[in-house]
Amino acid sequence: MKSLRKLHFRAMLAVIFLGFLMDSCFLKQDRTTVVYGKITDEKGQAVDSIMVICQGLRDLTYETIHSTYSDKNGAYEIAVEVPRKFTAVNVTVPFLPLENPKYLRLFRGKRSSMNGKSTGNCCVAKIGEKTRYDFQLTFK
Repeated sequence: MKSLRKLHFRAMLAVIFLGFLMDSCFLKQDRTTVVYGKITDEKGQAVDSIMVICQGLRDLTYETIHSTYSDKNGAYEIAVEVPRKFTAVNVTVPFLPLENPKYLRLFRGKRSSMNGKSTGNCCVAKIGEKTRYDFQLTFK
């Protein structure tokens, strides 16, 4: 009877250990988020030197995680390991006078599309995935 209790106890310990092990595997999900795309004007021409920012959502406020500028072909890419404190990621072309002077000087707004579908101005990227966001800037 004693050996049966020991066996039962060991089996329960093994189940508990496996539960913790599996739980820790799921907690280590990949949070690397990649956002890429192209920035063009209304005529379809590539626009360089436009800032794109990736913001993390935490407690109903956004914090900038990473930023980049479009290259001479209008292309940009942001690859970032999103900290666990953020529940969502937003991508946008900001109205910042110092960081985005070309945008403020030449354009009045933007339209965005995710993977080829229009999204208006909302650009939420899924954490741990690769998403394409293209921005079309509208002239003043």
